[in-house]
Amino acid sequence: MARDLTLYWWGQTASTVGSLFTAVALPVVAVVHLDASPGQLSLIGAASTLPALLFGLPAGVLADRIRRPRHALVLLDTVSALAIAAVAAAVAGDVVSIPWLIALALVSGAVSVVTEVVYFLHLNQVVEAGELTRARARLQSGQLGAGLVGRLVAGPAIVAFGTATALVIDVVSYLLSAAALLAMGPAAPLERAPRTGKSTFLRDALVGGRILCRNRFLRVLMLMLSVPVLTAAGSGTLGGIYLLHTLRVPTGVYGLVGMAAGLLGLLGSTLAGRILTPQRDARQVVVLCYVAGMLSELLYPAAGGPLPLALVVAGLGVGIPALFGSIANIALSPVLLAETSEDVLGRVTATLHVYIGALGLVGALTGGLLGDLLGVRPALWALSGAAVVAVLLVTPLALRVIRGAPFAADSTAVEEVTAAAK
Repeated sequence: MARDLTLYWWGQTASTVGSLFTAVALPVVAVVHLDASPGQLSLIGAASTLPALLFGLPAGVLADRIRRPRHALVLLDTVSALAIAAVAAAVAGDVVSIPWLIALALVSGAVSVVTEVVYFLHLNQVVEAGELTRARARLQSGQLGAGLVGRLVAGPAIVAFGTATALVIDVVSYLLSAAALLAMGPAAPLERAPRTGKSTFLRDALVGGRILCRNRFLRVLMLMLSVPVLTAAGSGTLGGIYLLHTLRVPTGVYGLVGMAAGLLGLLGSTLAGRILTPQRDARQVVVLCYVAGMLSELLYPAAGGPLPLALVVAGLGVGIPALFGSIANIALSPVLLAETSEDVLGRVTATLHVYIGALGLVGALTGGLLGDLLGVRPALWALSGAAVVAVLLVTPLALRVIRGAPFAADSTAVEEVTAAAK
C-alpha cells in the first residue's frame, strides 16, 4: 500500500507540473499571440466547464459501476496526452487559433469530469482504512508543491523555448502519470452489489442529486457556493488579460502570481492535518474556510502601482483564497464520506461537479460579458463583491444547520436513497 501511494504521489506530482506549463502557456497563446478579447476568453472558459453538464451525471453512474478504476485513470491520462500533443503541433506549425483552444478545453474538461469522480474510488484502493484524510493531504501537498515548481519555471521556459515546448512537457507528464499507475501492484476489482429491481441509467444518475437535496448540510453548502463558484469562473476567465494587459506583467514572470496560490495552498494542506482532528466538526472547517477565502479575494482586483507591488497584491489575492481553499478541500473529503455511502459516492461527486460546472459555464460567460461592457478591472470588482455578499448572507444558515445536527445526522436519508438506487 505504501509503495502504491508513493507511486501515485509521483505520478500525480509529475502531471501537476506539466499541467501548470499548459495553464501558463494557453493564456499566453490566447492573449499575446492571438490577441483574444474578453468574450473569446469566456468561450474558452465556458468550453472547459461544458463537459461537466453533458457528461457529469453519466460519469457518476459509470464510476459507481467501474470495478477497475486504475485502468480508467490510465486511459484518461493517455487521452489527455494526445489532445495536448495535437495543440502543441498546431502551435509549432503556427496554425493554432481560438477554435483549437476551445477544442482542447472541451477535451480537458471531459477528461477532468471522469477523473474526479473516479479519483476517490482509486484512492480507497490504494490506502488503508482510516488513512484517507492523511493520504489526501499528502497527495494535495505534492500537487501544490509541484505547482510551485511549474509556475516558477513555466514562464521562463516559454520565453526561452516557446509555448509548444511547454505543451510538450505536459504531454510527457501525463505519460509519466500513466506509467506510475501501471507500475503499481495489482488491485482487486471493486465489489459491486448486484442490482435488483427496476434500475435505469437515468434513475441511477439522479440518485446523487436526491442525496444532496435530502442532506441538510450539503443542501446549504450548495447554496453557499452558488454565487462564489459563478464569480470565480468569471474572474478566472479574465485572469490572463488582467495580468498580461491591465497590470502589464511580463510573460517571463506571469507564472509568479500563481506561485503564491501554490505556496499558500501547500501551507493549507500542511495545516489541514492539524486542524482536522477527530474532535472537530469538518463541516465547520469547510464553511469558515470558504468565508475567509471569499473575503481575501477582494485583494485581487485591488492590485496596482509599481509592478513588484502589483505582483505581491495580486499574488495574495489568489494565494490566501488558495490557502483556505486547500483546507476546505481536504475537509470536504471526510464530510462526503460520512454523509454518503461508497455505493453512491461516484454519483454524489459527479452531481456536485455538474452543479459546479453549470455555475462555471454561466460565470465564464458572465465574466467575458462584464469585461467587454465594464472593462477588466471593474468586472473583477463586481464579481468579487457579489461573491462576498452572497457567502456572508448564507453563512449564518450554514452554521445553524451544523449546530442543530451532529455530524452525519442525515445518514438515515442517505441509506434510504442508497437502498432505492439498488
